[in-house]
Amino acid sequence: MSYAESIKTAARQYDFSNKRILVTGASGLVGSCIIDILKECNALNNSKIEIYALGRNKNRLKARFGSDVICIEQDIRMPLDTSVEYDYIIHAASNADPVRYAIEPVETILTNVEGCKNVFEYARIHKSTRILLTSTFEVYGKIEGVDTYTEDMYGAVDFHLLRNGYTESKRCSEMLACSYCDEYGVDVVIARLASIYGPTMIPSDSKAHAQFLRNGVNGEDIVLKSEGLPRRTYCYVIDTATAILSILFNGRTGEAYNVSNENSICSIKEFACTVAELSGRKVVMNLPDATEAKGFSRPQNCILDNSKLRTLGWQGRFSLKEGISETLQMLKEKD
Repeated sequence: MSYAESIKTAARQYDFSNKRILVTGASGLVGSCIIDILKECNALNNSKIEIYALGRNKNRLKARFGSDVICIEQDIRMPLDTSVEYDYIIHAASNADPVRYAIEPVETILTNVEGCKNVFEYARIHKSTRILLTSTFEVYGKIEGVDTYTEDMYGAVDFHLLRNGYTESKRCSEMLACSYCDEYGVDVVIARLASIYGPTMIPSDSKAHAQFLRNGVNGEDIVLKSEGLPRRTYCYVIDTATAILSILFNGRTGEAYNVSNENSICSIKEFACTVAELSGRKVVMNLPDATEAKGFSRPQNCILDNSKLRTLGWQGRFSLKEGISETLQMLKEKD
């Protein structure tokens, strides 16, 4: 199945008729896929959704989404325009590039924390707006002897490690969400995302699996920069987007939900080997440079238990192999 066909299948699951929806971080991996689904809802079902896409480059947004999406050029660290009343805001704006975690730690932290504050301040004024905050599996930190994480578990984070500014600011973002919910009655739900991949990834994404996929598309050997032993949960971007929409629609106010696919648990090396198999290449070892190494997370297993998400009726559709195959196909078509 192609990416376009998969988007059509996803769009048939939801009814956001006559709603006004803002997606921040609209040009990113997850935000752009969500907008693709919402656009398809309008095309297939005449849903009449007013879709607003917020990002830093209006021309890029217009080129990506066309004239049927209202594009807003804005730094999320600035307050939102309160003259427009949204039914839903999906807050996906964040620096999600590990190399930038290390070389721009201050900007990474402030984008997450100030961005959340601005979204929640908007919802403090517009009480009927429901907010979905995208968070990360990294908020769990490390718990000795634990590989599988449920939403009520919390571990240690080394806050002297620069790249963990991302992790700590995501923890602070969740704390802000809970605080605005309790103190001001803001209607917010949280999606804690696993390792997400897909054809909507940005070209500069420095995550290991994004580099593997670029290698495969370019006909290069897949470069592994560590032993690749830690096991984690991956999730194809369309499964991620449908999970986010399910949480937005059905999630309980103030609660967090792990977003993962139980059929996509593997080690980093196994992910690399799957890309190599599907692209007809081999896996090679190559040590990272100093800048790359600063952005790496400490090796640990992190498998997200998605039982709570599945109680909302959500199910993942894509196995690891299916998701990687569709990603490679779409990226090759773009080239």
